[in-house]
Amino acid sequence: MVDSLFPSIETIGDASSESRRKKRKISETAETEAEIEARRINEESLKRWRTNRVQQIYASKLFEALRRVRQRSTNENVKVAGAAREIRETADRVLAASARGTTRWSRAILASSVRAKLKKHKKAAKLTGNCKSRKAATETKRIRLPAVDKKLKILGRLVPGCRKVTVPNLLDEATDYIAALEMQVRAMEALAELLTVAAPRTTLTGP
Repeated sequence: MVDSLFPSIETIGDASSESRRKKRKISETAETEAEIEARRINEESLKRWRTNRVQQIYASKLFEALRRVRQRSTNENVKVAGAAREIRETADRVLAASARGTTRWSRAILASSVRAKLKKHKKAAKLTGNCKSRKAATETKRIRLPAVDKKLKILGRLVPGCRKVTVPNLLDEATDYIAALEMQVRAMEALAELLTVAAPRTTLTGP
């Protein structure tokens, strides 16, 4: 009678181990589903950047943006170095806009362009501070990292907006960013060929 009212310690131990196994199985299933979903999204993004339609839309938007940049630089007599930098930044902004803010790197590029405009207005009021103290602080923060961590840190610097993200997110963003850059190169090559055929060489290179 008493034994039936109070379960034994072994029964409680078996029940707790069984519950732990169930929780582990549920967590493993959730991780597997998350990995499958991330892989599916990654494959869809790669297919998106490899379609001809996306390349044509990007090329047309880039052509219009570059035409506006050229007109503005001609009117304002911008130097060659400044014009080249503005062309590169324009190509990156159009590429980020083509991603429609679905990735971290595209949002970082668009946000950096906004910050650059604000920085021009605040440049005069910016304080320099003590350079020696800054240099000492940066030297104390330097820590030797393993080879893999060091490469991941470098990769995080190369992909916009991915300095402080987890490794799976970094790899997904890097894969999408590389596919977008490949599309950018293909579109710019096709655009250059069309401009070469449509216009004389003297008008492209200038006097």
